[in-house]
Amino acid sequence: MIEDDAMTEQPDDAAETLPANNRTALRLVARAARKAALATSLDGRPYVSLVTLAFDHDLSPIFLLSRLADHTRNLLVDARAAVLLDGTDGHANPQTGPRVTLTGSVAEDHDPRLRRRFLARHPAASLYAGFGDFAIWRMTLERAHFVGGFGRAVWFDAPLVAEEDAAFMARSEETLLAEINAAQEPLLAALAAAAGDEAGAGWRLSGLDPDGCELEAGERTLRLAFARAPGEANSPLSCLQSLVASQPK
Repeated sequence: MIEDDAMTEQPDDAAETLPANNRTALRLVARAARKAALATSLDGRPYVSLVTLAFDHDLSPIFLLSRLADHTRNLLVDARAAVLLDGTDGHANPQTGPRVTLTGSVAEDHDPRLRRRFLARHPAASLYAGFGDFAIWRMTLERAHFVGGFGRAVWFDAPLVAEEDAAFMARSEETLLAEINAAQEPLLAALAAAAGDEAGAGWRLSGLDPDGCELEAGERTLRLAFARAPGEANSPLSCLQSLVASQPK
């Protein structure tokens, strides 16, 4: 049964940090994840491995996988897979914390935009991304299961992001990143400060998506969530400026 955007009773502390809208909460938990447990089929039996990941604008997971890895060999036989995204850090009882399971089919994808998004999020992977056995793989989403704590569990069918929102960011992101990083240093510092970095220096925008932005400074990363998705009538720059303006003075 799909309980689309419904709010269920939530008697635990997760309610204090997650949006009431389950679809929005699911997207925020997923976008924040930088690693996942990937479940594939090994000779008909479940096999789970640790992977790093990024996300396309429609929330499709993006992986950099080696054909020498067991999970990749499994996918070549059976493309069906699932990923578990854990958002329970900081919860004394992990059962009260949020998590997301995404299901679908995973296949190799040569779109250079996906490669850029993965390496922007995991720049250290550039050391081996060019090896012959490595390639970008993308999950085509089918369903998602969001658990926001005790008494809050909801299934959704794909798509999880409005197609127009995902398409707008896909065609705009690269240009926007270049423009903002070149001319908006005070804004970048203010965004980093809003995300908790008191120095607020040395940061650059590494990613934009319908749900937020990501900044990086060397090996340090920060993420901020938008109040609403950017679009033709709601520019990404104005969304970034709103994040700064919404912070307490």
